Amino acid sequence: MIFTLASFLMPPLLVFGVYHLLTWFNTFGINGRTYWRRVALASGISHLFLVTGFLVFSYLDLRNHVRLDGADTAFGPFLFNRSDFWRLMTVFDTAPMLAILVLFSVFDRMGINPPGLVVVTFALIYVVGTLQWFWVGGGIGALVEKFWAGLKTGDEEEDEEWF
Repeated sequence: MIFTLASFLMPPLLVFGVYHLLTWFNTFGINGRTYWRRVALASGISHLFLVTGFLVFSYLDLRNHVRLDGADTAFGPFLFNRSDFWRLMTVFDTAPMLAILVLFSVFDRMGINPPGLVVVTFALIYVVGTLQWFWVGGGIGALVEKFWAGLKTGDEEEDEEWF
């Protein structure tokens, strides 16, 4: 239960932290952009961090598995069969999962097994997943921006005179 809660809270907290780091240091000129684009950029960058971290820790898990089990396994079969890859893709990266499944289904229909499928999978996860979270984060940023704009009274001149 705590693992499930932590896995759902980690991405928003990471986006929150990346957003503030980007705005504090004005990285990529982010402070000159609208609010929804800032949140979208933070979401996309956070996705890159999360995917990279997952793949690195999966590789380290493979190295430990090979050392303890003694069987020599390649990274691709280990990633697809023994890690939480598909479960995490289903929950967090639905668009890249669908793109991977469609591509693999086309390859299966054609009866081919091209080399480098792990690299193609990584590229799809990085590109399609980052675009997915860019638009999801941008949509959430636009909703939050609308919400905060609705709370303002419009008397900004009076507020400035108060100081």
